[in-house]
Amino acid sequence: MRKKLIAGAGIAVLIIGVTVFALGHAFQGGPGGHGGRGKDHARMMEHVSKELGLSAEQQTQVKALFEGMHTAEEARHTKRDELRKQLDEATKDGQFDETRVRAIANEQAALMADSVVEHERMKSKIYAILTPEQRIKAEELHKRGGPGGGRRHGPGMGGPH
Repeated sequence: MRKKLIAGAGIAVLIIGVTVFALGHAFQGGPGGHGGRGKDHARMMEHVSKELGLSAEQQTQVKALFEGMHTAEEARHTKRDELRKQLDEATKDGQFDETRVRAIANEQAALMADSVVEHERMKSKIYAILTPEQRIKAEELHKRGGPGGGRRHGPGMGGPH
């Protein structure tokens, strides 16, 4: 049971790290804020594939999962941006309407909850794709701090995001 828990945590770090990395870069640079998304995502997938020894079929499956999740994350990112603007407007020039601010904050919290649930769903789907040996590698990757030595912080990763 402990090994499953640790392996699950490793997969969580892997998935969230890849997602945070890919999505973080998807919204930086270039026209429209989407510069370099494909290259960065491909590099991260290559790194993860190499670390875990994913087969070509597994790579295809994981890529399809990430592409499906990307659409949902992009919509959440857009909604988060809208909510940030609403909050800025609601508090402009020292204004403060607690009811309005609380409503916006609750919407932001719901988006975060949706994101956490989606990441956990993704973790479960990827875990199902991995062999027992790859799950052990994922656990080792987690112990080392994930891809990139644990520099990323996201939901459930013990650091600010």
